[in-house]
Amino acid sequence: MTTLVLLHGRGQHTPRDFPVDRVPAFAADIRGRWLQALNTGLAAAGLDRVPAEAPVVFPFYGNAFRDAVDARESDGPGPDLALWTTGHPMPDDVQAVCEVKADLLDDVVTHLPPRRPFADGEPTARGVPAGVGRPWWTLDELLRVPWLRDVLQHLARQAGVSARVIESQFTDVAYYLGCAEVREMVLDLVEEALAGVPRREPLVIIAHSLGSVVAYDLLTRREPDRPVSLLVTTGSPLGLPAVQKHLLGHGGVSPAPVPASVPVAAGSWHNGYDARDVVAILNPLAPYLAEAVPGQVRDLRIDTGQEPHAVVGYLENPGMARAVGEHLITTNAS
Repeated sequence: MTTLVLLHGRGQHTPRDFPVDRVPAFAADIRGRWLQALNTGLAAAGLDRVPAEAPVVFPFYGNAFRDAVDARESDGPGPDLALWTTGHPMPDDVQAVCEVKADLLDDVVTHLPPRRPFADGEPTARGVPAGVGRPWWTLDELLRVPWLRDVLQHLARQAGVSARVIESQFTDVAYYLGCAEVREMVLDLVEEALAGVPRREPLVIIAHSLGSVVAYDLLTRREPDRPVSLLVTTGSPLGLPAVQKHLLGHGGVSPAPVPASVPVAAGSWHNGYDARDVVAILNPLAPYLAEAVPGQVRDLRIDTGQEPHAVVGYLENPGMARAVGEHLITTNAS
């Protein structure tokens, strides 16, 4: 039978004083919410629910990720970009994370729609108004004026969450991409969770946000005898150049190749995006990937509701759920 693999994004950790013996139940609750949302989408698409006996793997790395970040910030500043631009000494790990985070912000602001988003007056630098054509600032300028806060506030309004959450999104993606030990820790935990799945049993991977980056890396280093029949991504930042150049197996080539372990067939990778989702600002995703065959990556623009980046809104969408449901019917019948 096909195994569903659910790869969560950032911020899925317990409170710091959470009892250790209750962590498995915490993870199981997140897993249950994913499946409930997917079943809602399947019902809306006129398809059967995921059977209760269906094998589902939910690798929970939220606490380990948080603790790894905390360990790197315990003896000094975190990836504070304004401090970084002053040349303040930082640990090598944090220095690398700052470089990735700066690239991410550069990418996101570069690809913001050219409009006049700021209700409280146009921020300017060197007399040039914001929102005119391609961003005019250099990173150093941006970090030395209040405009960085304005950018984060604009992104927050667009995404329907706080500016702190937006910054945390980019910080955690930067930690994963910029710190090899953090990346290996996450991938090892995912591989460990998959250890009990029979080698020849096909996998359907559903990955959200940072989890889509984890999925890309996982599929790049995947063992050849573990088949993946379908990849589904939602709220993915994989189109961003700053993300692509740090992916495993990328080699600095752009656009990034679809991992060879994704089936060479049309529709073997389905990607859902909400145009308001800041993390997925470079979407549809297919134009930013080198496909093995035309149509290998199929994009679906959807409305996720009041929280543009929330995984529940993606999975509850009948078009998104249909891709999973129809595939499960086909593979499990064969």
